[in-house]
Amino acid sequence: MVARTESLWDRFAAIDPGLIRLTSAMRAVLGAAATLAVLTALQGSDTALLAGGFTAMVTSLAISDLHPRNQFITLGIGAPLSLAALTVGAVLTPYPTAAKTLFLLLIHLAVRARRFGARGLGLGIFGFMAFFLSQFAQARVVQLPQLGAAVLVAFGAVATVWYCAGPRTAYGVLTRLRRAFDGRLYDVLRDTASMIATGQDVHTRSRALERRLDRLHASVLLIEDFLDERAVDRATDDLLLRHVSRAEVAAQRLAVLTVRAARTRPGLNDPGERTARQRLAGRIQVLLHRPTMGTAPSSEHYEEQREDGPARRPAGSAHLRDCFRAVDELTAALEALGPRVGLRPECGTPPREPATPRRQAFAVERRGERDTGSLKRAATRQASQVTVASALAIVGGHLLSPHLWYWAVAASWVVFIKNESTGEVLLQGLRRLTGTVVGVVVGYGLAALVGGDGPLLLVLLLVCMFGMFYTPSVAYWAVTFFLTCMLSLLLALLGTFSTHVLLLRVEETALGVACGILAAVLVLPTTVRRASDEELINFLLVLHHLLRATTGSPGAGTSTSWVRAAHDLDQALQSFGKASSPLTHPLNPQRGRRDRARHLVELLEAAAYHARSLAATAGRSPAGQGAECATRLTAAADRAQATVTQLIRIAHHRPGIASRAARPRVTRALSLLSDERRMRRPDQRLLLHIDHLDATLIALARALDPLAPEPGRAPGRRPHGIGPRPATPFRGTCTSAAAAVPCAHRA
Repeated sequence: MVARTESLWDRFAAIDPGLIRLTSAMRAVLGAAATLAVLTALQGSDTALLAGGFTAMVTSLAISDLHPRNQFITLGIGAPLSLAALTVGAVLTPYPTAAKTLFLLLIHLAVRARRFGARGLGLGIFGFMAFFLSQFAQARVVQLPQLGAAVLVAFGAVATVWYCAGPRTAYGVLTRLRRAFDGRLYDVLRDTASMIATGQDVHTRSRALERRLDRLHASVLLIEDFLDERAVDRATDDLLLRHVSRAEVAAQRLAVLTVRAARTRPGLNDPGERTARQRLAGRIQVLLHRPTMGTAPSSEHYEEQREDGPARRPAGSAHLRDCFRAVDELTAALEALGPRVGLRPECGTPPREPATPRRQAFAVERRGERDTGSLKRAATRQASQVTVASALAIVGGHLLSPHLWYWAVAASWVVFIKNESTGEVLLQGLRRLTGTVVGVVVGYGLAALVGGDGPLLLVLLLVCMFGMFYTPSVAYWAVTFFLTCMLSLLLALLGTFSTHVLLLRVEETALGVACGILAAVLVLPTTVRRASDEELINFLLVLHHLLRATTGSPGAGTSTSWVRAAHDLDQALQSFGKASSPLTHPLNPQRGRRDRARHLVELLEAAAYHARSLAATAGRSPAGQGAECATRLTAAADRAQATVTQLIRIAHHRPGIASRAARPRVTRALSLLSDERRMRRPDQRLLLHIDHLDATLIALARALDPLAPEPGRAPGRRPHGIGPRPATPFRGTCTSAAAAVPCAHRA
């Protein structure tokens, strides 16, 4: 459904997909408030209140599972783990040397646990924070009963709040994710209609439309992640996954064709061209104002279809005719997706497609190698780095302050979370230091203005907690800012607030950041170049698997397995973008490397678009093309896979010194796609997307190493742009039976 909804709640849904951040923030605040209320009623000490509120905050921080069942499992495992770490820390508090040594061992094990994914990361946070709490509160053995009781009260209060005050069912989460998808699709269609209607300021409008498409794609990725984690009701999940992916691809294709038509603007002053543009904008507006999709069409809908059918469309350019066909495709995709309330399984739900051996093999291949091999090596290497950084932070922090050394350890530990290369650690450290400095200034002002007013300090502390959880994780400096403000208010609430303590907080944070960066440089260092190359190779491997799955033989896979393969490719693209973020950052002083890295990201985004379109189109190829189509697809698939193989070799062995080639012109992926040659035969979408993908990969090979020969071509020959080569019979024969595609069978 793409309903015209302008309520504040729907705007929240579009900004925060699935209301995940809002729900997490509300849970954290309500859980902490409930914990403090219960402990106050039980007349707990200040130390017990501190332990309870801190534990309630950590529970919301450590649990990152999307499915409610998985969240409660992590919560249940985290409670005894926190009690064990708190007990050990309290026992060793009188023995500083032993406590610091065991803290290092705990840090090493917590980082090693990241190899088990999101749950391993969460359990590591539980163990680290519980030991950190014992050192922060200077807990003693005699205090263990009340501290343990406070921790259990915190877990119980949080679980009660999650279950009663803010329940999250699988259906509710999926419904909110659909609402976010609807809101972001509404934004995309609104900007698309405005662009085609005015035909002015195309560059600025295309950049805004690019951001809208990125946000739409992010909401689709969240839906796919949730469906992958859900592991129940697979038939309905697979159906929704296919329809959502098809709608997203149709919306992206309409945006690409609209930008192309707006840029060419042939005969803009021609009355027929203007009429065609206005009619096209009206067709898109129909999608915006339609109250529900998937319902029986009204008489006005039938009249609109008769007026804008292929036989009665206004005369316009070829690009506008392509846009009309794209609108028809998007309309069909939205009607198949159905209204938002149709997420639950109904009687008319098609049966689940059987898991073929090829699909099972693909799932094992993509998860096994990545999860058990790469994650194990990364966790082992990072555990060594964090342990060394924490040891340096303990020594330096003890010299700064014998009682507050753990702040430096916390800073050195946090800068490594979800970071691989030295550049990422450097960026994370700078963001944390920036947020700490700004938070100290603002927190000092708040504490000074409020004074000793306990209730007001508590309210402000909860407000800062809400801001910390609601802020997107990409704005880490803002997260650190709210955290530092919370610390200032907490110190004022405990009566230990002073300028010296806040300045010491900044010094300890700077020391921890410096120790983290030093360990990242000296201990098993991973440069940004190496990390990005590894993620690039992973992207190419996933693309190779997707090509085999999409263009495989009959029974080689299902449409759902192709869509999930495209989802794996999108995740690989996200990993590459994150790994290369130090190079693409606006503050990177090396403009040449920055522009080249951005150019690589743009090319990979274009390749992912065509691969996504391949996955959505593979199961819907028209019938009646027979052996000729199969032969052409076989040759195109072989050529694209050969290009990917050559790209993997180039990525493995490209020179370590940057090329002296001219800095590429930096554009966005939407502009790059709209510059491609027009699809002259829209009835052969699968073949044409493979052609576009192959041409994009050749441009990627040139960007990686301009001196390397192009795949399957003479070294001196270069392609013209990134447009596809003519779809004529190709030279060479198929060397793999898996590349044969009988079109009649697909239909």
